Amino acid sequence: MFKKDPLKNIKKDRYAFIDNLRAVAIILVVLFHYTYHYDSEYLLRSDNWSLEIAKFGWSGVDIFFIVSGYCIGMTIIKTKNFIEFVVRRIARLYPAYLICGLLTLVFYYYFELPGREVGWFTGFMNLIFANFIPGMNFKYIDGIYWALMVELKFYLFFGLIFFFLNSLKKSINVWFIFCVLGNIISIFDKDSFIFITSIFPHANLFLIGLLLFYFDKVSLVNKLIIFLFVIISLLTNERYIGFELYFVFLLLFVSLFLLKKIDLNIKILSSLGLVSYTWYLTHNAIGIIIIRELNNLKLQNISVISATVITLFLSVIIYRFFEIRSKKEIISFYKKFSNMIKNKFIR
Repeated sequence: MFKKDPLKNIKKDRYAFIDNLRAVAIILVVLFHYTYHYDSEYLLRSDNWSLEIAKFGWSGVDIFFIVSGYCIGMTIIKTKNFIEFVVRRIARLYPAYLICGLLTLVFYYYFELPGREVGWFTGFMNLIFANFIPGMNFKYIDGIYWALMVELKFYLFFGLIFFFLNSLKKSINVWFIFCVLGNIISIFDKDSFIFITSIFPHANLFLIGLLLFYFDKVSLVNKLIIFLFVIISLLTNERYIGFELYFVFLLLFVSLFLLKKIDLNIKILSSLGLVSYTWYLTHNAIGIIIIRELNNLKLQNISVISATVITLFLSVIIYRFFEIRSKKEIISFYKKFSNMIKNKFIR
C-alpha cells in the first residue's frame, strides 16, 4: 500500500490565491538578492553582470506583509483567546526559523560570507528571540530576518488589541489610529521608541491586508481614508523613494488579487507559496555563499541557478519533514494541555 501524502490535507486547507501571491513575493525577493542587491566584487564574479529589472524585487517583502495582514484577519476571528493565538503563531513560525537558523550557522562555520556571518552565541541569542526584547540588539543570523521581527511585533500588538476589544472592526480602527500615531512619531523621533517604531512603515501594509479581509463590512468613506493614508504615508517614506509609481501599482495589484480571490491556477505557484517562508529563511545567506563559492571556482554561469535549486530543495525538505510535523505537534500539545487544565478546574 502507498503511504498517504502528508501534504494532501494541508493543501485542502490552503487558499490558492494567497499562495499565488506568496509565490510571487518570494520569487521577487530571491531575484533581488541573487541578481541585483550584491555587487559583483562581493559575489566574486569576474564581470559586472546584474539583472536590472530585479531592482524591484525588494517589494516582495511588502507583498508578504499585506498578505500577512489579510491572513491574520482571517485566522484571529477563529481563535479562542490570546494565548491560543500566540501558540498558533509560534507553531507556524518557530520550527522553520529554528532549523533554518541552525543550518545557516553551520554554513557560516564552514564557509565565508564577509561582514555578514555571526557566531554561535549571537546565533543562539537570535534563536531564543533575544532581539525581541527592547535594548537587546544582536546582529541577525541573516540580515533578512528583520522581517520576522516585524511580523512578531504585529502579532503581539494586534493580538492584544483584538482580544481586548473582541471586535475585528474596532481592532482595525484602533490599528489605523496606531499607524497614524506611529508614522508621526517615526518622523520626529524614531530612535527613542525603537521597539514600536521599528514596525513602521510596514504596519501600514498590515493595515491594508486587514482592511482587504474585512472589506465588505467597512464603509466607503473609511476605505478611502485608509487607502489614502497608506499611500501618502508609504510614498513619503524613504524606503519607497524612486519607486513611488511602481509601488502604487503593486498595492493595487495585490489588493485586486485578495479582493477578487484570483487563482492563477498555476500549480508551481501554489507549491512555491507553500514553501515561501522556509525559502525566504534559507535563500539569502546560504544562497549567496553558494554563489560565491561557485563563482570562485569559475562556475559563475551556473552559480545563480545552482543557489536557486539548492536553497529551494532545502526549503522543501524543511517544510515537508520538519515545519509541518512540528506545527502539528505543538498545537496538539497545547490542546491537550489546555483541556487538562480546564478539566482540573472544572472538577
